Amino acid sequence: MKVIEPYIEYILFHRPEGLSMEECLERAGRTCYKSEDKITDESAPKFVRMLRKRGHHAMLEHAIATVKFVADRGLTHELVRHRLASFGQESTRYCNYSKGKFNSEITVVQQPGLEEHKFPRRRALWVKAMEDAERHYFELIEAKVPPEIARSVLPIGLKAEIVMTANLREWRHVFKMRCDKYAHPIIRGLMLQVLARFNEEIPSVYEDQAEEFLKEG
Repeated sequence: MKVIEPYIEYILFHRPEGLSMEECLERAGRTCYKSEDKITDESAPKFVRMLRKRGHHAMLEHAIATVKFVADRGLTHELVRHRLASFGQESTRYCNYSKGKFNSEITVVQQPGLEEHKFPRRRALWVKAMEDAERHYFELIEAKVPPEIARSVLPIGLKAEIVMTANLREWRHVFKMRCDKYAHPIIRGLMLQVLARFNEEIPSVYEDQAEEFLKEG
């Protein structure tokens, strides 16, 4: 059994060649006002900030971004509830963890509050539970139970890779929900990283949320 920390594998910003994300949004937004003649090399950030502050967030749907998360299945269960996004997720139905590509072991994600140097008894109990699940899974596979059935004994802590694509308006909603201090610590920790990267790329869209959440992160 392998234990890993959750992480972000990549973040992709989709845009027409030669344009920044803010320039894409400006061109869509200025169509509403028929003010395309006011486009300059520096006009996009100011215009997009105006859209955000006025609540004209429909224009933020004209640009999309993709993030790949590597975390546990608890995170994926929460993430797919954002129904305005598209997802591609590692499937326990089609993945057989007894195969060589998985090193014939399951991988689980380290959980907050179970650090060995701080909580040795908690850690030992958790590791045993994960190892028991792994053992039962492989026993079922050895008994010729199909992976799609054997997966029923796999833990929520199992590593899962998930790709999420959404428009920039939906990402704002995701950050509002998942960067909040009451969010689960794993999803919150990852989303704070994503928000920081989004704010670097498109500050006119996310600087208010960065100010709200990153100062607490």
